[in-house]
Amino acid sequence: MGSGFNAGNLFADQPSLTHKMLGLVALAGLLIAGFAVFAVFAMVLIVLKIAFWALFFPVRLLFKLLWIPVGLIGGLFSFAAGITLLPVLLTVGVVVALVAAVGALLALLVPAIPFVLLGLMIWAVMRQRPAAV
Repeated sequence: MGSGFNAGNLFADQPSLTHKMLGLVALAGLLIAGFAVFAVFAMVLIVLKIAFWALFFPVRLLFKLLWIPVGLIGGLFSFAAGITLLPVLLTVGVVVALVAAVGALLALLVPAIPFVLLGLMIWAVMRQRPAAV
């Protein structure tokens, strides 16, 4: 009698689908809780950032106002160096452009050399006067 077929105990040793999904639901809950903790932490840091920005704004403004003469002097030196180097750079640029133009012209003409030589050979053959008959 104990070895008979019992339909009620057919899947008793395997967990149900609902039981298997509880682990995934718990993981999703932990993930949402982690996002909530991160959001609270981020909001605290944003409030601290705004407070420090407001606290140090007058100091930053003072340093920027004090930096204006130094920036003007540095800009003046940069302008003088640029004006000094401008003729040299323009001369070098013109030379480079001329060399590039000659190179481009040669790159276009070099592949035509065999055809030019063939034409010259045909011209040399046809130029000879025919023999007197």
